[in-house]
Amino acid sequence: MFERFTDTQKERLSIGILTAVALMRFLNLGFLDLQAWDEALYAVRAEGILRFGGWFDQTPFAIGGLYSSLHPPLYIWLTTVSFAFLGVTEFAARFFSAVLGGLTLIVIYRMGKRLGDAHVGFIAALLFGLNPFVTFFSRQGQFDAALVFFLSLAVLLLLDPSADRSFRNALFAGVCVGAALMTKLYVGLGIPLLYFLWIVSHQSDRKKSAELVGQTARPTFAWYDIDRKKKLWSALGILLVAALVVAAPWHVYMTIEHGKGNPLFFIKSSALFERTIHGVEGNIKPLEVLYFINQLFVLFPFGVAWFGHGLYRVLREKRRDWELLGMWFLLFFLVFSVMRTKLAVYMLPMLVPASLIAAREIVKVTRGVYSRKGAAVFVAGTLFSVLWASSQEWRNGAKLLISRLFHLQPPSATETLTILPFFVLACCVVGMWYLSIKKGWIEYLRPAISYLLLIPSFIVCYYDIIGYDRFQYKDGAAELIECIVERQPSEIIVAGYERNPQLSYYLEGADIGWRDDLPVRRIVPPKDRTQFRSWLTDEVSGIPDAALVVIEKDKFIRYEWVTANEVIPPDYALVFESRRYAAFQRMPAIQVARLSSAMIP
Repeated sequence: MFERFTDTQKERLSIGILTAVALMRFLNLGFLDLQAWDEALYAVRAEGILRFGGWFDQTPFAIGGLYSSLHPPLYIWLTTVSFAFLGVTEFAARFFSAVLGGLTLIVIYRMGKRLGDAHVGFIAALLFGLNPFVTFFSRQGQFDAALVFFLSLAVLLLLDPSADRSFRNALFAGVCVGAALMTKLYVGLGIPLLYFLWIVSHQSDRKKSAELVGQTARPTFAWYDIDRKKKLWSALGILLVAALVVAAPWHVYMTIEHGKGNPLFFIKSSALFERTIHGVEGNIKPLEVLYFINQLFVLFPFGVAWFGHGLYRVLREKRRDWELLGMWFLLFFLVFSVMRTKLAVYMLPMLVPASLIAAREIVKVTRGVYSRKGAAVFVAGTLFSVLWASSQEWRNGAKLLISRLFHLQPPSATETLTILPFFVLACCVVGMWYLSIKKGWIEYLRPAISYLLLIPSFIVCYYDIIGYDRFQYKDGAAELIECIVERQPSEIIVAGYERNPQLSYYLEGADIGWRDDLPVRRIVPPKDRTQFRSWLTDEVSGIPDAALVVIEKDKFIRYEWVTANEVIPPDYALVFESRRYAAFQRMPAIQVARLSSAMIP
């Protein structure tokens, strides 16, 4: 259907639909609450700039001091501007993330159009933009959507073949790399490293070609000529200089101010080696180097089958522009796989080239390039990926079953029943694959394959935005503040084992010394769960009746939650409870007496 339009119509239709998808990110953007760690952590930094200044260095007022302020401040600056114009709200904290996340779709579209055609760019942008995982992080007030935008724009500029714009493109690409380095530590260095490896790999191919044909002179391939080679290396140099000009001032200042000029200051302070070799903050995954392979199937189910074959074709064909995308994915994939600290969010930069390569194969199938059997394999592989991604319980059951079989142990009846629906549906997929080849059904589906992939993606994405986000992330922090305003406590005692940026944000910094009208004190629970109630009873025995005791249910035991009943002191009443918080206040003496007498037979 897309091919029926003129080039101008394709451009207008594509940009219009992508703009609509980008604007979806602003629906319900102010949903409660700001997330308990990164999102609230950065919002506190931005609000601190409004209160105290410190645009270049937020260490004096950032939560944890250097722990927080060591992260580059570009997105913090953008959030501060947003707060200044839109107010200190959840919407404002996420505003620029939504803006840059939406613009990334246009960048991907332009990239696909440049490498293939408008249809490839359109499918790639929607594969990326309708991905619920991508959409979620473009609606979070943290660095990742901005980082992906700058990385993608840098690659787009480097892909421009126009010789007369090579200097300008390299300069702007360097600015984008510098912006990426000012958004998140180190990750932006992946682009100049990628470009370097890409140039070297093609020089190596040139030498091999010359040896195979017995040449000693310059090969006949136009882009291998001396002028082209010089321009590529010059572009890399310009890129590095521009990136240095943008990123160096802040990094140098922080090194001098907090590292006493030690050139290894950022490496040591960010625990780079510990993150790579040992893992930090409990983010070591059982799958280790296989973690991101599994994440590809879980987070990119509608595109992973197409991408897997497409990556093989791109590397085999050695088309230099498409090969740059393949190397982009592989470089980030290998680096993050080797690191022991692993987070799903590390997948975001990889999903840009993955979406483009997958879109290339999808368009090929719709245009009849692949045989009936090949097209059916792609569709069946996509259905398998969707099944795998649809249920964590199924994934856990399948992994356990494989482990059992590997150790020659029969699975239990419960384990078998858990995984049975998955295998039944998998058998249905195999049956459909066979019939689609035998009966020729795949030929009828070919023209509509891209839409059959994108329509479910749109439905899931839209549901997440208008429904799931509204309730899934509501910890009750904003409602807790309403309770505090209503009760006007003389002080607040917060029970939890570590700082909580979410509470700092909603308390307007009262727990970190920004306010003196509301005393807030944090107490750290013991490790023994059986002692929680007696410990809290002792801690609050001498506080005034008007004080409010707040417990953070997830911050007594790491990765576990406690209930209000486990910790409530004997003479206290529960006055507020939400998913994450509970608040107690001492009951008046007469009420305690009545309660005690009521308990006597």
